[in-house]
Amino acid sequence: MYRLPFADGTAVKVFDDFRSHRPRGRIDLYAVDGEKPYRVVAARAGRIVAIQDDYAEQQSGRPAAECHNNYVWIAHEDGEWSNYSHLAHHSVTGKAGLKVGDRVKAGAYLGDEGAVGCAMLDHVHFEVVRPPSGPGIDAGGFLLDNADSKRELEPRFCGVPRQTVVKDGTYIARPC
Repeated sequence: MYRLPFADGTAVKVFDDFRSHRPRGRIDLYAVDGEKPYRVVAARAGRIVAIQDDYAEQQSGRPAAECHNNYVWIAHEDGEWSNYSHLAHHSVTGKAGLKVGDRVKAGAYLGDEGAVGCAMLDHVHFEVVRPPSGPGIDAGGFLLDNADSKRELEPRFCGVPRQTVVKDGTYIARPC
């Protein structure tokens, strides 16, 4: 079970859900109410396995392989990983003070919502995966061995009807 990856009380809208996102299996969410900058938080407890926080450019319209996204990958005790992409420049290592290897609790501040990389607007690209053995992701932060989205898992969210988010749905972020 995951929480929505925004600070408590933030209203969050889904513009692509697990089925409508291309490629399938990811979720794009953006904050619509609450205090700016919108704070992105860990959806579950875990250990940070990868961070990219140096990019500042929005590159909408380019193929994903040519974009430079900021991201955080978190490994969870059950073997699943969660990913938070398009975070604002230096909000992870600077504002949140995080580094690879840090343990975070559910609800821990990770950084600010942004539009870095292949993003049309400020949002968080969120995904839950069962990673391959070995490094798990490539240099761009993309999951390895994920043809046809075979490693993507549909997250179940606490406090959300039927525990799944749907395109155009609006939800309130809260702890589990």
